[in-house]
Amino acid sequence: MRKPAFILMLFVIILTAAACGNTNKPLGQSGNEVSGNAPSPSPTVEASATTEPAATPDPSVEPTVQAEQETSVKIYYSDTELDKMVSKDVPMKSSSNEDLIKQALAALQQDGPEGTVNLWKPIPIKSVTLKDHAVTIDIELPDTARLGAPGEGMLLDTLGKTLFQFDFVQSYDLLVDGKALESLMGHFDLDHPTVRHP
Repeated sequence: MRKPAFILMLFVIILTAAACGNTNKPLGQSGNEVSGNAPSPSPTVEASATTEPAATPDPSVEPTVQAEQETSVKIYYSDTELDKMVSKDVPMKSSSNEDLIKQALAALQQDGPEGTVNLWKPIPIKSVTLKDHAVTIDIELPDTARLGAPGEGMLLDTLGKTLFQFDFVQSYDLLVDGKALESLMGHFDLDHPTVRHP
């Protein structure tokens, strides 16, 4: 009587132990599967998250910096008597301050309103740069572009008046073939640089 009861009890204990072992096993397996699968998706998510932001900001920032702005610029010419300056408002679209300066100087070489003379038209502009509020202009000066004292004075006045309308320009340096000459045409001293007067 005691032996069957003992055997029966031992059998129940073994079954219980086996059941507990099986219960732990699937949990361990399922835990391993989760932990085994977890690293796979997380690197994929991290890689895509890292890649997308790096690619997205760069293209979106560049167009903002280079966005064109429209403004009205006064271009100054001389009257036919070389006595006074005449201005003309010219609309311009520019992507930077330097670009705006280049466009203003290009407009300075175009014909002005009726009753004006364009003194800058026969003078080729080789290069224009803007750095630290200072404009550097390198030109060629053909003999056909040389003027008397009134013409040289008016040429420099129209340049200064056109450039100094911009708050970001504090000085300009006018070079001829890369050289800082004492005088442009022999009648007026040429400062290097010419500084905005207060």
